[in-house]
Amino acid sequence: MRDRRPMRRLAVAALALLSLTALPATSRAAGPDPVLLIHGWRADASAWAVMVQRFADRDGRTVVALTLPGDDNVVNGKYIRDQVVALNWSRLDIVGVSMGGLSSRYYLKTLNGTASVDAYVSLGTPQYGIWGACLLPQSQGGQMCPTSSFLKALNTGDDTPGTVRYMTLWGKADTTVPQSATKLDGGACYVTVPNVVHTAYEEDENVFNAVVQAIDGGDTWCPGTFK
Repeated sequence: MRDRRPMRRLAVAALALLSLTALPATSRAAGPDPVLLIHGWRADASAWAVMVQRFADRDGRTVVALTLPGDDNVVNGKYIRDQVVALNWSRLDIVGVSMGGLSSRYYLKTLNGTASVDAYVSLGTPQYGIWGACLLPQSQGGQMCPTSSFLKALNTGDDTPGTVRYMTLWGKADTTVPQSATKLDGGACYVTVPNVVHTAYEEDENVFNAVVQAIDGGDTWCPGTFK
């Protein structure tokens, strides 16, 4: 989970975070898939400023960081679906941090997102919940409670449906989301990185490098599988 950071929102313009209104209707005809970045609980698109800049410096690919409408994963998942349609992307990669990984996985599993997504990467996402979230209202983060109806439905059946390449990543210094909660059963690659706290996934260079490997590495790239 993550608190808002007003100063980072002010800095986002200087780092040229792309907005939906500034983007063309389609992604580039050639080159890597465009990337959609989904922020975590009580954050916004500015949380991704450093990673967006790293992508720009590396290969200039199309990257969009969304600001979600709130902290209800069902509403957020539908918003992600609608934005993918609006962007007119036939294929894309999606990266979600913390609760954003749940909103993204809801889109994949429930709203036919697997038809468009090549790779799904979650960073410090409580895939199986965290007990602290049980104190929150359902529409304000309480869906992350391990016993919530949302997580029970999301985690029923196949964790990794479709032909999407799934990767879950956890920072060894993350004391907010336990390691055991971040894994997906089935065909998901699982990666750990050192010295990353829960609020630093979007800015850590090792995390960025792992994300690039996951979305560009193809079907053969998989440093580990949890079953």
